[in-house]
Amino acid sequence: MQIEVAPEETAVLIRWKKRTDTYVLVRMKAEAILYASRGVDVGIIAEMVERSEKTVREWLAEWQASRMCSVLTGHAGNQNAAKLTRTQKEDLKTVLALPPSRSGIDAEFW
Repeated sequence: MQIEVAPEETAVLIRWKKRTDTYVLVRMKAEAILYASRGVDVGIIAEMVERSEKTVREWLAEWQASRMCSVLTGHAGNQNAAKLTRTQKEDLKTVLALPPSRSGIDAEFW
């Protein structure tokens, strides 16, 4: 299953994958998306990230639906204690669902 990833999204995903302070699940999702963008078979991706093919397919489907937002985990970092309002969270999800160039936010922000 090959997916499309914009060049600026690729740069962000690579950065997230390399950072040691990023949550493990975020790094795995970033890696899976990068592999899929290069046409790597889902079975191989699943083996590389040590997750089931079903899970990887779900990650890729989520990527196609909500882009960068899909990589970030909702519970990591105690999302329940977030200071954002519900409206602000929805606005943020909208922005994260677009490639940086289409959202008007510099890719370095990510």
